[in-house]
Amino acid sequence: MRYLSFINKHVQSQVGKTFIITGATSGLGLYCAKQLLYKGAKVVMACRNIEKANKTKEEFLKEFKDADIEILKYDQADFSSIEEFAESIKDRDIDCLVLNAGIYHPKNGSVTKDGYPLTVGTNYLGVYYLLEKLQSSLKNKRIKRVVVTSSIVRHFGKTKDFEKHLLYRKKGQIKAYNVSKFLDHCLTGNLKEKYPDIEVVLTHPGLAKTNIFCSDGTSFKNWFKRAGRWFMTVFANSAEKSAICTLIASTKSNFGELDMTCPRGIFHIVGYPKIVRCKLNKIKNEPLELASKKIIAN
Repeated sequence: MRYLSFINKHVQSQVGKTFIITGATSGLGLYCAKQLLYKGAKVVMACRNIEKANKTKEEFLKEFKDADIEILKYDQADFSSIEEFAESIKDRDIDCLVLNAGIYHPKNGSVTKDGYPLTVGTNYLGVYYLLEKLQSSLKNKRIKRVVVTSSIVRHFGKTKDFEKHLLYRKKGQIKAYNVSKFLDHCLTGNLKEKYPDIEVVLTHPGLAKTNIFCSDGTSFKNWFKRAGRWFMTVFANSAEKSAICTLIASTKSNFGELDMTCPRGIFHIVGYPKIVRCKLNKIKNEPLELASKKIIAN
């Protein structure tokens, strides 16, 4: 593992605590899981691909032989899978639910299992649906903290026409991703207002060298994938370093009303984490809540 000096300085032992991480088999989720295991936490990997999750677990156990790791099936693009997952954890005591899973740039017109645009349907609507199914756990503080993953590109996805973006399939996928992360940002404000007794923390990794351009699930051309890989190598944080933003969001005590962890470098692009204060925006957040409830009710 890398960055241990920073982690040891800023993160206390997590022995006896349980963390659920969605999308824990690659990128930020994988490295955050690894960092939490290093600190002694129990990690529940909530993953769509169980075979890949088992291989990841085996790799973790080679490094942390006594680690407490559990795998649960979770597909954020499938409401029935979300329902089964929520049912399986609703009576557990969870120290932190890390909402990390997401998708980037699938083919235009791609949809979730329930027919919603795949990018926004996975990155936002699946998260919203999960939180709706976990209302009792959140109200009763069975889940003590929720970490929502936004993005530096959320600024380019600002919109007031929420219902259009939740239903319209034909817009470009980069725009759809930006919008989905803006919606996640707004969702966090709603979550904080609905459940004031739990800790709600935003995080974004800045520019992180993950497989976001290069995975099989993207629709980019091969030349663009190669260019994206080069660009990330030169200009981005490593995925392992960027994951520390999620780690701090998941473990630090005494966050404010609505705080966000993000890189401390210029424009929050790269660097070790820092904490910034976010504003609750009811003008945007409440219409999003109404649009989301209307859609999942149909």
